[in-house]
Amino acid sequence: MVRSKRALAFLTLVLLSLTALLMASCAQPTPPPAASQPTPAPPPSPTAKPAPDKVTLRLSWRWKAEFAPLVIADDKGFFKEENIEVQLLEGKGSGDVVPLIANKTDTFGYLNLTTVAISIGKGLPVKVVAGLMAKNPSALAFFTEKNIKHPKDLEGKSIALTPGEAFAVIWPAFSTKWNIDTSKVTTVNLDPAVKNQAFLEGRIDVLPVYVNNELPQIRYQAKKPIDILVPADWGFNTIANGIITHVDTIKEKPDLVRRFVRAVVKGYKYAMEHPDEAVAAVSKRSDALASQPKEVLLEQVKMTLDYMYGPNNKGKPIGWMAEEDWNATIDQLYETKAIDKRLPNDTFYTNEFVPQQ
Repeated sequence: MVRSKRALAFLTLVLLSLTALLMASCAQPTPPPAASQPTPAPPPSPTAKPAPDKVTLRLSWRWKAEFAPLVIADDKGFFKEENIEVQLLEGKGSGDVVPLIANKTDTFGYLNLTTVAISIGKGLPVKVVAGLMAKNPSALAFFTEKNIKHPKDLEGKSIALTPGEAFAVIWPAFSTKWNIDTSKVTTVNLDPAVKNQAFLEGRIDVLPVYVNNELPQIRYQAKKPIDILVPADWGFNTIANGIITHVDTIKEKPDLVRRFVRAVVKGYKYAMEHPDEAVAAVSKRSDALASQPKEVLLEQVKMTLDYMYGPNNKGKPIGWMAEEDWNATIDQLYETKAIDKRLPNDTFYTNEFVPQQ
């Protein structure tokens, strides 16, 4: 009896063990804890815009309507579009602007390019990067009744000649070329402050002027019609105004020069399409300009834009300079001994930065 109970207990134990083993073999293993996933990296931030290039543009003189395209380029944000922060500064004459660019006091300059060529001939490290007036605006004004049709008609007339002014410089060569008997021309040295009034009062017959500056003023004041004789139309054209910078700026920051010229060209294009707006913009820069008749300022702006093109750069992009114009300018300076050496043209200017459209 005892043995039977023991056998039954042993059998029960075996069955329980087999059952436990069977259950263990059927159970799913517990998976290891999942490895933590790395936090996704944030998307890359857009490239930060570089700080604007801060530059100065030194003008050839105090505020005048001629500068309207440059002012409108600033006011309309064309420089900002090129990531440039520009400061437009008044000047005291082209002769004072070149040294400021050459010694890097200012970054860019707008001025008379004949003056620049003379300075380059003397070794100053600057170069022209945009020509903005291919036809020289120097002219001789006279009342229509004087009947001057040809340079030789200046004989028997009186003319105001101030030493150093544009026409006074070319007068000897001009009179020689057109066989003018200078003994028959009365030259009068007048202070620039009074010569316009002397002309209007009839005390002199011929007044050298700039068509985009004094001419609209005296035509507005005159009681009789005024005509002009333009030396550029008679074989004496020298390239007039444009933009210069230091040769180091061209070498070290060519992209800045390209962007700057592009903004300037946009200003000229806009002024051509909106001359009234350009006049309003430049008038805000000066009380003296704001006090002038709007029609005078408008005519000055229009004449400035008209003289951007001469016979050699018609159809070319704004700012583009013709080799023929530079040949005429440099040759004349060399022949008159204003420069000692006839340097290569690429010493003076480049069209590299002028937008082609």
